[in-house]
Amino acid sequence: MREQGGRQELKQAPRKWSRPALAANATAGEAFVANTRAALEQIALNAAGAAAGRDPEYLHQLRVGVRRLRSALRAFRELLPRRRAETIERPWRAMMKTLGDARDWDVFHKALDAGALQPQASKRRAEAQSLARALVDSPRFRNAHRRAYAWARSGPWRRRADPAERLAYFARRALQRLHETLREAALGIDWRDAVRRHRVRIRVKRLRYGCDFFATAFAQRKAHAFLVGLHTLQDILGELNDIEVQRRLLRILVPRDSPLRIVEAEAAVRARLASRERELIAALDPAWAAFEARRPFWRHREAARARG
Repeated sequence: MREQGGRQELKQAPRKWSRPALAANATAGEAFVANTRAALEQIALNAAGAAAGRDPEYLHQLRVGVRRLRSALRAFRELLPRRRAETIERPWRAMMKTLGDARDWDVFHKALDAGALQPQASKRRAEAQSLARALVDSPRFRNAHRRAYAWARSGPWRRRADPAERLAYFARRALQRLHETLREAALGIDWRDAVRRHRVRIRVKRLRYGCDFFATAFAQRKAHAFLVGLHTLQDILGELNDIEVQRRLLRILVPRDSPLRIVEAEAAVRARLASRERELIAALDPAWAAFEARRPFWRHREAARARG
């Protein structure tokens, strides 16, 4: 795998996640290494483009790679020594603030109509993108990538772990745990509660990524309907999170002593966000009910027989 850096990467389009090819009888340890390498590959292949700043999609796909890397550490945590895994994950968690700010200002700027708020939003976006580009091009970023890659290849198993366990058996436990934490987070939720909704969104994403990590262990026809419901939830919750982010950025962009034309422009944006928020919240109850009605594919006997 090529490490991040190198101007030749700019010739490539932004790289999306590529699910690693695993044998039907793959072990849990093999799956961890393959999925971790795939996440690091996605980070590496988007790093030069993100550092150049020519297309914000590079930064977006790099952030997806970081999220998948962190999700892999969580999904495979049975195998990993906790403290060492936290040491590997910590620098990526810290860097996501800078990377996320750049992405947030870019999305916010694109959502604005041409008008009173755009000039200041453009300035904020440029500042955030400059910080993100500098970070991706820094020794800090490269060292975090090198350490994670070397560690994943080193057989980093905890003492009582069984990396040779069949992936299908390991995957059932891991997916069941992710599913249960999602259901606990959503228990009795009022979807208007943005804080709880955010927790549910994070757990939906972790389960989605977990399903990707373990997909080769199960028959895809059983997984499809479950994943459709999961994608629907993630889309709705993701857009609601974008609305909360845009409100936060509006508070930064428009101080209390702003001119009337700025305040009126802000009010128009807030009204649009509130209208869309009501539509999305109304869609959450039926989307959640449809998701809950689907039997998790890892429980199907047919799925178990399909993979021995």
